Order: sequence, then structure tokens, then C-alpha cells
Amino acid sequence: MVSFFIGGNKMVWERIARLKSEKQNAIEWALLKEFTLHPVAEAQVARIVKVAGISRGAFYNYFKDLPDAYRYIYKIAIRNIHQNLHTKDLANATDFVQQTREFVKGAENSDYYQLMQMHYLHNESYVSRLVLPIEANSELQWARITLVHDTLRGALVQPETAEKRFQQLAWALKQLEG
Repeated sequence: MVSFFIGGNKMVWERIARLKSEKQNAIEWALLKEFTLHPVAEAQVARIVKVAGISRGAFYNYFKDLPDAYRYIYKIAIRNIHQNLHTKDLANATDFVQQTREFVKGAENSDYYQLMQMHYLHNESYVSRLVLPIEANSELQWARITLVHDTLRGALVQPETAEKRFQQLAWALKQLEG
């Protein structure tokens, strides 16, 4: 369901994958803490390296800059939340709404909930959007993806409105189905 390209540096994954799991976990925890509490524009390498127990030089060995580090932890969050979704073909409005509900519930029940909220409030521009190709008869798919992601954004930023947003999504998707 994710219709964007998270981007980031492939070498980051390779370098961090070679670390002992304790060090990986320390870096990921430090990134999660920093980007949960601070937008990327206000994040500080100094706080990250202190929490992770690494040197500033090590940080720059793994990441090009703070946005690169953000994309790394955001990609981990998205993978973690998606791994718990029931994967099936999204054949109709009910399937799309159910998948959207599951994503929001998965985010709420994960360690990444506040990161996702911060993402939609402040950091979304640090993740590259994939421009979907215009293909014959793809208009409905584009509309569904756009509606789903707007619903996700609203439900995560204003959780008290989630149910109303799911109802709105269901209505709009049923209208598209005709």
C-alpha cells in the first residue's frame, strides 16, 4: 500500500548490517528517540551520538546527514508496521478500509507511533514521493492510493478523528467503485 519511495542510502543499510546487533539497536534507539522528539530540521547529531554511544565520526560513517539518518529509521518503522498487516489483494472498498485500519492500529501499537505522527506533522518532505506512472485505466488506483494516504495522515495526526476518517474513506471508495 505504500506508494512512495523512502529513498536513502543503500550503503547505510550495508554498513549498519555489519555491526553487532547491540550497536545496531543502540543506533536505531537513538534515532527513534531523536526523531520522535524533534523534527529533522531541529534534530542534533550530538544528541544521537550521546544516546547511541558512538562518535560523531561514526555517525557520519553510517549516514550522510540527518535526513539520511531519518530515512533509515523511517524505513525501519514502515517495514515493522507493514509486517503485521494481513496481505491480500485489495479488491474493493472494504478491503482498502480494512487495510488502512490495520495500518493505523499497527502504528498505534508499535514503538513507532510518535515517529509516524512527527512524520506527518513535520518530516514528510524528507521522504521522496514516487510519482506513479500514468497508465491506461490507472485512475481508480491513483484515487484509492491518494485517499488512503490522506486518511492515514489524518488518523495518525488526529487520532480522535480516525473512525470518522475511515467512514469517509469507505464512502469515497464506494463512490469510486460505482
